[in-house]
Amino acid sequence: MSSYFGVSISTEYVIVIHRESKNIILLKKAPGIEFNPELIESLQRAIIFEEVELPNAEGEITQSSIKGKYIIIRAGKLIYCSIIINQKPNRFSREALHAFGIRFESRWGREIKKLYEEFDGDTKIFYKSTDTRANADALIEEVFHLNLTLPHKLGLPLNKIKDKLVSSVWQIAENLVRGKGYVFLSELVETAKNELNKDVSYINDAVFELVSQGLLISIPLEEFLQKYSLK
Repeated sequence: MSSYFGVSISTEYVIVIHRESKNIILLKKAPGIEFNPELIESLQRAIIFEEVELPNAEGEITQSSIKGKYIIIRAGKLIYCSIIINQKPNRFSREALHAFGIRFESRWGREIKKLYEEFDGDTKIFYKSTDTRANADALIEEVFHLNLTLPHKLGLPLNKIKDKLVSSVWQIAENLVRGKGYVFLSELVETAKNELNKDVSYINDAVFELVSQGLLISIPLEEFLQKYSLK
């Protein structure tokens, strides 16, 4: 999981596009990310007019940029699935997207095929859970762990942190939390990378270790909005 941690905290949107019509049929914004309608409108236009490179063969993945963000697109048989991220893509970004595309199309292949004929384009079908199939939100969380983009508060260390890098990142987290009561993990990674002059992969591992040990605890979005009066 730590290898995919950077993907989780850098992913801003997960988007599924109907391959034939090129309409967006699923869009999931990471919690803690402010929705940017201009970005999504630009993406929709870029897809329709092929202003971004679209993959052709099933399983092929392309990479482009849009409005200062990176977009990775994977071709399925019936869909394009994509993520918009704020860090340079790596193989873990592509692996996560590849896994999501396969699983989404496997679960909802029939619905995608009949979306405009039988379901009148109603994309709510992807958000319905059944006894045998979780909804698309659950699949996205299972693959991308977008809840890691939520603000985090400090847990209580029961023992001294032995790893030097993890301890240093913890001290930076304490400083960032002081005065406001929370920190975004992406902010912590960027600050630690600059202050410690370490490769981001090592910083990601250290932050993930703090999360795994319960030393950084996510704050549910509703609680965060109520407590800190942010909208």
